[in-house]
Amino acid sequence: MSARHFAQELTDAVTDFRAKFKTVRTLRGLMIPGFLTVEYLEGRRQPYLSPFKVYLVCAAVFFLSAPVAGFNLASMLDADQSGVLRSLTSARAAERHLDAPLFDARFDARVQTVYTVTLGAVAVLFALMLQALFWRQRRPYGVHLIAAVHYVSFVYLVTVAAGLSRRIGLSIDMAALGGYVLLLPYLILALKRVYAESTTAVALKGAALLLLTIALDNFANFTAIRLTLALV
Repeated sequence: MSARHFAQELTDAVTDFRAKFKTVRTLRGLMIPGFLTVEYLEGRRQPYLSPFKVYLVCAAVFFLSAPVAGFNLASMLDADQSGVLRSLTSARAAERHLDAPLFDARFDARVQTVYTVTLGAVAVLFALMLQALFWRQRRPYGVHLIAAVHYVSFVYLVTVAAGLSRRIGLSIDMAALGGYVLLLPYLILALKRVYAESTTAVALKGAALLLLTIALDNFANFTAIRLTLALV
């Protein structure tokens, strides 16, 4: 689960001729809510990457795009209106006897990897919520985990898009809001395709899961920053 492994996954997918087309086909399928999950559950798996590889490739895209998308310490400090992060980083840099450029470089080298691992844990928690919401269908946990992994993979891409939108002048709050606006219809349509319940039911459950996404995203950010500071 290292950054080097994520980058290697993406490199292998791009350089291998057959894997290249499979990766493109998979990412195109990921754009259709719930499509990859249904294909996997119904046994049509050969044309696509496995759920775990989808996660790795999307994590690699996130990792490679993170500096451009503003997922680094400098951007985090710019968005830190409370000043808490600046205080924490200053204290940690003094404790480690590191000057600002070196501290920033070490932080940036670790935070993407830590965040990626944290989102993996988020997928596990999200799957538990799916199992609780759709308990009447008596599906095994693995089904919900596959749906959660595909959803979190899409979240990576939306996170990159939201970060890039800040390059054109959007504030961090507006960029985050835009990301959540994209996630809600995607989530509802994915639930409709995978679980085949009424539109009203999946809309209500989708709204609840979006609130969970926001909570887990804040948790992932909080945890990633604290763990990264401990590892710097």
